[in-house]
Amino acid sequence: MSKKPYNFEEWHKLFTNTLYEKHLDLLIVLGIIYRSSEGEEALRNIDLSGDSVILARLMGNNESFAEAFDGIDVERLFYTYFSDEKYEEMLLEEWDLDIWAKTGLNNYNFLSKWKDLFKLFPISQDLKKELPDGNFTVYRAGSPEGISWTTNRGIASWFWSKNKLLNSEPRYNRFLSLSVTKEDVLFYNNKKGQNEVVLIPNEIKVKIIPYKEFESYEQIKPEYGF
Repeated sequence: MSKKPYNFEEWHKLFTNTLYEKHLDLLIVLGIIYRSSEGEEALRNIDLSGDSVILARLMGNNESFAEAFDGIDVERLFYTYFSDEKYEEMLLEEWDLDIWAKTGLNNYNFLSKWKDLFKLFPISQDLKKELPDGNFTVYRAGSPEGISWTTNRGIASWFWSKNKLLNSEPRYNRFLSLSVTKEDVLFYNNKKGQNEVVLIPNEIKVKIIPYKEFESYEQIKPEYGF
């Protein structure tokens, strides 16, 4: 094992050559290492999911880690640090990958891991500058614990119809609204024309909109990716 850190080019090549199913796990490993620089107590104060706790334990066994992640040297990872901008770039690049939908690895199926990643990595406040000040409403077709919302109710209505065509169970395809402020939001993302707002919702405040109310909403298909 080596104490030589990975440079970004080395890491990016290893990462992209790893199975997509393991991408989030590897990013969580980087996040644990990133936050551990603040001390063990700071890391303990992050309420990570059980899967991430298991990953943290795996990091203590070089051979097992290398076996699980195609020869990646965890000891080198412990000496590997990138800029906050690079971590943000990797996180958002992964979030936007179409492969999650195309292979059935939907973001929702990895919800706890995404939540952990957003706790571990810093995200620039600049990614929220397009959002309005004060309270505003976001919408979602899905379940209340989901973290992908939109400011456009027409887009949410389109997703509701799309989910229904895919025979989603009604409990997983409710039409939802939530009043939020910028402080509640992790980041705003409009790369696919979805007016997407990513946040960890306060589920108690989520409202279910009845069909009789939203059936008249104009449906707006997102510009990209569909």
